[in-house]
Amino acid sequence: PLSSIRSTVDVMISGPDTSVLNQLADEVMLRLRNVRGLTGTERSWQGMSTRINLDVDSARARLYGLTAADVAHQVAAAVGGIPGGTLRITGENPIPVRVRFQLPQRADKEELQAIPIRTKDGKTIPLTLVATLKTAYVPTAETHQRLLPTVDVLGYRGDIAVTHLHENVQKALAGLKLPRGYHLSYEGEIKQLGESFKRLGKSLALGLAFLFLMLAITFKSFLDPLAIMISLPLALVGAAWAMMLAGKHGCMPSFMGFILLMGIIVNNGILLVDFAKVRMKKGLDLREAILDAVRHRTRPILMTAGASAVGMLPIALEWAVGIERLSPMAVVAIGGLVAGTFLTLLVVPVLFHVLESGRMRVKSWFHHNVS
Repeated sequence: PLSSIRSTVDVMISGPDTSVLNQLADEVMLRLRNVRGLTGTERSWQGMSTRINLDVDSARARLYGLTAADVAHQVAAAVGGIPGGTLRITGENPIPVRVRFQLPQRADKEELQAIPIRTKDGKTIPLTLVATLKTAYVPTAETHQRLLPTVDVLGYRGDIAVTHLHENVQKALAGLKLPRGYHLSYEGEIKQLGESFKRLGKSLALGLAFLFLMLAITFKSFLDPLAIMISLPLALVGAAWAMMLAGKHGCMPSFMGFILLMGIIVNNGILLVDFAKVRMKKGLDLREAILDAVRHRTRPILMTAGASAVGMLPIALEWAVGIERLSPMAVVAIGGLVAGTFLTLLVVPVLFHVLESGRMRVKSWFHHNVS
């Protein structure tokens, strides 16, 4: 749930004419009425309201010693009212009283034209002598985006993923013809989702780059980090299966789980490669060093992964009150740890053997040719 948006689906239509926006909003609401996953729709403003505008003729008003402001103030007093004292009731707070014309006199255009206007010499004239009343149709509320009037068609989500709902909305609005100068955009949750995933994607890319540089500096090699980081896509396999089995959708917490998984699962490959290199320095050949690393490091790797997965179970099962929304993150971490750990024990040693064997062959060929 996000508190910074009005609704999950927010179709914004912008353009210069509010009457055209009103028609387009009605058509959009008609198309969205049967969209699967929407529980209801509404508009940011409903239809067009009737308004009577006062247009004072300054030249004619001056003939009676009045200004446009004088006429406007007298009309505002008649329609909106002026303070008329207070009504005092024993034991109650004073009730303010406003004096104004009765409703029929305030709502009817012909009655308004007959409002008496007091001139400077104390005489009264009808309003129609110094002003014209014009009927206008305007929206019940005014919203703008980039200086253009807008109307928003809001939709509320049921039990469906935001991305799936957005696809259904796009299909429903496909073929909607907009007049020239009018634009339709998708605001709401799908927009924030896209922006959040872009930022998380950049964070993931930076994390992988820093991880590779750190491993390259530590092992003093650009090949060893490749053998270690091959465990990362293997973990994604388990994470995807875990999300499917748990019925979780891709969301911000699940993407955060992927980033968290990158830092955990890579430790397994570090343990295997580092132990194998230590054994090679002690005189073991490549194959024996790798087998010895798997033999001695399998138990601590399984213990570490198992402890991390079990520790996240309360969050994954939504037992942790108050942070249930982080359940997808824990599901991703558990699935990635379980699958990634077992696949790492198989793939990382094989890839390390291939890379190290290739490096040895290149090194021996180079020394042979140089000699």
